[in-house]
Amino acid sequence: MKNTGKSGQKTTVAHFMPWTGIGGVEIATLRLMLATSARFRHVAFCLPDAPAVKDMFEEAGIETVAYTPPEPSLRHGLRYINASRVVARSIRQAGADIVHFSEEKAAYHCSLAASLARTCIVCHLRVSNPNLDLRQRLCLMPVQSFIFVSKEAMQTFSIPLPANKARVIYDAIEIPPTDMAESNAAVRRELGIPDGSPIVGTLARVSPQKDYFTLASAAVEILARFPDTKFLVVGDNSLVEMNRAHYAEVEARIHQLGIANSFIFTGHRTDVTRLVAVMDMSVLCTHREGFPLSILESMAMRKPVIATAVGGIPEIVIPGVTGFLHQHENSRELAAAVMGLLSDPEKTKRIGLTAFEHVRENYSREKFTNEITRAYVELMQR
Repeated sequence: MKNTGKSGQKTTVAHFMPWTGIGGVEIATLRLMLATSARFRHVAFCLPDAPAVKDMFEEAGIETVAYTPPEPSLRHGLRYINASRVVARSIRQAGADIVHFSEEKAAYHCSLAASLARTCIVCHLRVSNPNLDLRQRLCLMPVQSFIFVSKEAMQTFSIPLPANKARVIYDAIEIPPTDMAESNAAVRRELGIPDGSPIVGTLARVSPQKDYFTLASAAVEILARFPDTKFLVVGDNSLVEMNRAHYAEVEARIHQLGIANSFIFTGHRTDVTRLVAVMDMSVLCTHREGFPLSILESMAMRKPVIATAVGGIPEIVIPGVTGFLHQHENSRELAAAVMGLLSDPEKTKRIGLTAFEHVRENYSREKFTNEITRAYVELMQR
């Protein structure tokens, strides 16, 4: 298969990051880059006011470029075109053969720039997105190929696509080491969690999308029966203004409910694996989701998952086998599932092991790498 770009070297892929903070999109994109680095050269285009995102890629050895996203406009069409030309120049200077928009928002702002740079264009769709307005639809017209993270995301997409322009590629996960007993003890000491206290973990930034109010309501019920339980939240609550503001709201709610002492917020961490290892189970309470890596990360660490039945989550979590699902904003269902596992450690261990096997068999890095490579090569050959 052809795999050389304009320079005769590796095909260069420019990835456009549309957000200022680090979340699932940024982490998934970095994993994609690292998984395919033997075949492709990757460049991360980051916003000027996203130093944490820039640093994350550079620390992994990925070249970064700062860009200012053009604002699509008919009224100010000349301004939009000129801003797109500036970005197109940066794309050409990076030697990009393919522009990979990490989300629809990135394509909305920069699809014209990618067209002006005469690159191949692919867009990742990571969440259900059935309500695109006319301007968004027009900005997606230059996209030649769409990658969806779940069947649900593809089925609910509001633009009809021919089969040769749409594919589902599930994200992958590395299987980490399992013997982390020494690390677990260190994490408990670091976080002030007594030995024997159950730990219910959540891997998610503290943002309005993640339904922390439903989690808080469920925690009240859980703590009434298991008062020693600690809720460990791993995810950004300070790097981005939206997350800072929402964190203040969540803090106010758990103080109002009288359960603040049972919650531990770590903020953004780079040692997620050792934090997951200390958890008894992983909860993802959310309003919407595409294909959350946090679920795969938890399962790979032999942790049963309890998650909201939205987006692509039901494609990962098999109720009673690899974890449990609860209906959107249903705190009682969530609490019942958590308490069911806390009251039966053997069941918790059994489901965790099944979850691990499910991830190992279905979400391997090799399979993901092959599918992304195929998507790029087919796009270049059109």
